[in-house]
Amino acid sequence: MSADGNSDPRLVAVDIKSKTKDVLLSREHANNITDILEKAQSEEDMVVAASLSALQKIFSALLGRNEVYRGKLKAEEGPSGVEIDPRKQYSMWLRQCYMEALQILLRQLSHHNTDIQELALLALLKLVSAEGKYPVSKSGGDRSNFPLRLFQCIVDKLMSSEADQSSVIGQFGHYFQYDDIRLFTFVSLHKNIRTITKEFSQQPSDTYLHNVHSLLQPSQMPTKEDELNNLYVLPTDPDVECRPKQLKEQRRAFTNAWLSFLKNKLPTSLYKQVLLTVDQAVIPHMSSPKLLIDFLTESYNIGGAVSLLALNGLFTLIYKHNLDYPDFFRKLYALFEPSVFHVKYTARFFHLADVFLTSTHIPAYLAAAFIKRLSRLSLSAPVSCLQMLLIFISNLLRRHPNCQVLVHRNDIEGFGADPYDGSEPDPAKCKAIDSSLWEVKSLQTHFHPDVAQVAALLGKPLDPLEEDQSQYLELQTSEMFEKDLNRQSGQVPLEFQVPIGLFGHKDQFNDIWLTEHPTKRLKVVT
Repeated sequence: MSADGNSDPRLVAVDIKSKTKDVLLSREHANNITDILEKAQSEEDMVVAASLSALQKIFSALLGRNEVYRGKLKAEEGPSGVEIDPRKQYSMWLRQCYMEALQILLRQLSHHNTDIQELALLALLKLVSAEGKYPVSKSGGDRSNFPLRLFQCIVDKLMSSEADQSSVIGQFGHYFQYDDIRLFTFVSLHKNIRTITKEFSQQPSDTYLHNVHSLLQPSQMPTKEDELNNLYVLPTDPDVECRPKQLKEQRRAFTNAWLSFLKNKLPTSLYKQVLLTVDQAVIPHMSSPKLLIDFLTESYNIGGAVSLLALNGLFTLIYKHNLDYPDFFRKLYALFEPSVFHVKYTARFFHLADVFLTSTHIPAYLAAAFIKRLSRLSLSAPVSCLQMLLIFISNLLRRHPNCQVLVHRNDIEGFGADPYDGSEPDPAKCKAIDSSLWEVKSLQTHFHPDVAQVAALLGKPLDPLEEDQSQYLELQTSEMFEKDLNRQSGQVPLEFQVPIGLFGHKDQFNDIWLTEHPTKRLKVVT
């Protein structure tokens, strides 16, 4: 007995499972497919879920039996008016039902229920596997038999311009372990971005760009050719050299997808997320990392937190890919501002700055400019950053002994007589080498003993070994006070002489503070 549309959703789901078994057993029940297609568009989530699973099982089996028509669909009658063979007509009808099922599954990728979205994605990917083994049309995926046309439709639907698809995209990212899924995702995404960019004459929506980034983010890229041996759709000839098995093809598709994404104007929050991971997740896997030079240099020129984050990628390009950036140290010098202590990337910035200034071949005037800049920043820096700044200065003095003249010069008494020009953007013209570190001298009397102790060390001969700066990069003020509270200390004298009375030694009111009146001692007669 069939359940109608007004029945309990659980009964309808049971009826769908029963109809699915009948279709798989005999062609006599093929009309059940039409009923299941109708139920797949129901408003009840339970009915929709049962329908999607049923459609996937039915057409995976029919594709395996070669019952679905292959090639382009033609009219039901030939040009001579002769009717088509009933078997062929049945096969063509199944093909039409299959196309309608795919459209329903693709629409459900935007369903309000994430469980339905994930179920639709799972069904579509299983049909990708089935269609790869038993193709219904000419494959667009080279000699790998990969059904690229169907896969392109899936990627296009995931890249919605209106709805956030991060949940279902996260499930899709689990399939990146397959080399062909990964490759053709990048190929399809690159094509999708170009299409969307043409449709939006000015700028794609922020939602779309976030969806693209969500798809690019979980990519697990191989590093060697022999790692490419895990295919989702197996080719007819296992020894054929198909695109998913070639590392250069993987990197080329990866590069094209990322470059097409980075050409768009990204929202500020997304911009920062990209810069945070570009040095580790993008640059090592690109076919030519130098293609990111324009993007990173433009980001570095923006200023503020964006410039701080762009340092990661620029560092990789300069040290590993020989990028020549003439104004790099001038731009780095400009980033040393008081605001740098009040962003959440402070520790990362000073770590990278220390790496950039590690070389002992930096000119003395340039090293002196950075030392003086750090010294001037110490006047306005939070107390939690002072130890890190002082250790940074001491390490730079160790690397550049010629700059120790800044410590031992005593002819500059204060800010007014200081020849250093803090407003000069060019470190070669700021006259730092003619100045002194009087700011560090002032920190030797700082209220916090740890800061004063580190500052005092700069006035003494420095050990040749550099100090570890990393332990102070993320130091918080609360940690410093917690350390002071837990510090065990002995008795601290508050005066040089122990007070006897309230008004000194000759206190006439001293007896007032006694709990008992003084009494004369009686002599005991023995």
